[in-house]
Amino acid sequence: MVKVKQKKTSINRCQTIYSSIDRIGKNLITISTIEQAGKTIHSPCVVTLGNFDGIHLGHQALLDRVLQVSQKTGLASCVVTYDPNPAVVLGKKPEMKNLMVLADKEEWIRRKGIDFLVVLPFNKELAEMSAESFLEEILLKQLKARNIIIGFNHCFGKERRGNYELLKEYSEKLKYSVEKMDPVFLKEIKLSSSYVRRLISEGNVKEAARCLNRFYSVSGIVVGGHKRGRKIGFPTANVQPNADILLPSIGVYAGFTTVAEIEHPSMINIGHNPTFGENALTLESNIFNFQKDIYDETIKITFTEKIRNEIKFSSVENLIAQLKQDEISARNILKTTINEKSPHP
Repeated sequence: MVKVKQKKTSINRCQTIYSSIDRIGKNLITISTIEQAGKTIHSPCVVTLGNFDGIHLGHQALLDRVLQVSQKTGLASCVVTYDPNPAVVLGKKPEMKNLMVLADKEEWIRRKGIDFLVVLPFNKELAEMSAESFLEEILLKQLKARNIIIGFNHCFGKERRGNYELLKEYSEKLKYSVEKMDPVFLKEIKLSSSYVRRLISEGNVKEAARCLNRFYSVSGIVVGGHKRGRKIGFPTANVQPNADILLPSIGVYAGFTTVAEIEHPSMINIGHNPTFGENALTLESNIFNFQKDIYDETIKITFTEKIRNEIKFSSVENLIAQLKQDEISARNILKTTINEKSPHP
């Protein structure tokens, strides 16, 4: 069991925090088919596999361990993931939203310094493959796994029969080593992507940030809106996020908006604009001291802390008064955030 000590540490507002083992900027080779993997990977590998949605502290510990073994043995490092998420394809969680798009996952893994990322298209054929066939045909034959490191709760193969026990059973016969990572605990809670999703769904982005070691963010294209914010002194960028990505719960948040790789302190709203009788869910960012036209640009919204829930006001004047208080709250929160230092050097 791995516990994360709860001392007073801060969370870097940037998208990713790197530990001392990271090899930033190393060339990652991304492979999208089994056949391509067999033609691309020519030497034995240290392999891990999983969904890695959100890449929380547990995932980070697993990736760090892969890199440690890779450096010790001189073998290449390889991460296997699935797209789309098996839980969605198999109908177990058809409405489940992701914490991270594949491109962000790929970038995270690249920055960690992994050699190969194998993205397996999760379909009916793969779902029906037995765990033994997955082990022999994919992990050993195509990926040339010499060392397999698996998360404490990851399963693979038909009916999820593939696990640490199965890997251990065949390891001597098929000549590979296997290691199971212990779970990572935060405040006595076992970290998982499901737990992080729950926190974000509840609007507890501050606690989610502790699990991720970074603030949660979503990206999207700036689209046209009703321009009501401009008329009341709080212009907003209306963002259309990826439909498969999880948004925090409805309400007002302090955070940052990244435009052209520059972060800007912001006040963010997720809601239905009930004061104006709207029904559609919108994501809007009031970027402080910002006047540029950014329509059709892709921007990133980072959530640091929830300020309040959505309220239906009796008048526009009452809404404006509350927004002024919200801005003060957001600026105070962000002032503290900006002055914080990352827990990692």
